Amino acid sequence: MDLSPEQNALFSLLKTSLCLSNREAFIEIPNGLDWNSLVNLAVRQGVLSLTLDGMRQMEQSCTIPKISSLDGLSREVLIRWELSSKKQEARNKKQRAVIKELVAVFRENGIEMLLLKGIGLSELYPNPNHRECGDIDIFLFGDYEKGNKVIEELGIEVEKDGSKHSNFFFKGVPVENHKTFLNVEYTQTDKNLEKHLHKILYEQGFDSIVIDDTKVRIPTPDFTAIFLSRHDITHFLASGLVLRHFCDLTLFFHINRERIDFANFELVMREHGQYNLICSFLAIGQWHFGLPKESLAEFSIDQQQVVALTNRVLEDTFCNPYRSIDRKEIETMWVPRRKLLGVNQLVRSKWKYDSMENGLFFKSLIFRVFQNFRTRNWK
Repeated sequence: MDLSPEQNALFSLLKTSLCLSNREAFIEIPNGLDWNSLVNLAVRQGVLSLTLDGMRQMEQSCTIPKISSLDGLSREVLIRWELSSKKQEARNKKQRAVIKELVAVFRENGIEMLLLKGIGLSELYPNPNHRECGDIDIFLFGDYEKGNKVIEELGIEVEKDGSKHSNFFFKGVPVENHKTFLNVEYTQTDKNLEKHLHKILYEQGFDSIVIDDTKVRIPTPDFTAIFLSRHDITHFLASGLVLRHFCDLTLFFHINRERIDFANFELVMREHGQYNLICSFLAIGQWHFGLPKESLAEFSIDQQQVVALTNRVLEDTFCNPYRSIDRKEIETMWVPRRKLLGVNQLVRSKWKYDSMENGLFFKSLIFRVFQNFRTRNWK
């Protein structure tokens, strides 16, 4: 797709921030850029602080003139940019404190905790506190019910409506306690991949990161390669992805390229129709974030097919109409209208399903209609 000046500049700043390539490859920031639009775009794409990092690094390396003299970058926009980044840092620090407390609370009750995605992925970034965070995803090694009870005994309400995980707020931070890693009730693909994930967890155990003085368990790279890929593909099908998802994938596969069993990964992903999509996601990393070709050397890629698919994925990332609707507006929408909106989004996404498996769209459409219009969902 043809990128706007702001989109091109955004990629340049992200490439600088992620530090995967030498600075000679960077595209210069054009004069007359609409900086307010660029900052708003970075917010929508979940990469606000990363772009500020890129700006500061470009400035220090003299790739561009001093930031204060850049045409169109007003003091007000710069202050908003910096203040928003500081707020994001504070949210990340709070999450880290909450994770430490959760580890301690569960351990006191004989429960071990595995941290999924989130802060574990943040550790891959040059500045871990500048990755945008959402909720905290945890797995309690078979102690799902016991973990819910421990939290309830602290006087915290635990929502258990879904089959995949329960939800609660700990010190104001949303937490998902996973009963299963994937939506095993929804698709056979998720059921099969769930088995692969449990097999890897059983055979390989876990890695760990350190938050202050607390060791926190995280999955091994072979586990995360499958889990993160399927997680992102599921979100891509449902509502689309943002650039932060592609940054995660790019850094994860680059940093862990020596530890991932790529032969098994490709076998599993091809078997379940996921391989072309994940290759297209990583192609964005190669084209726009500076992911070195050697980081993808183990991937068997149909170049022509992936190029066409990657362009559609990128267009969907920037131009997906569903993502332009405010989430709170969707949540407060009249239920029948919300359900119809979901089905309409599914129809618009037919090409995504077709890129994975012939006939998958119609299977998903029938299932989604059945799910959305069951009586218990009308609330």
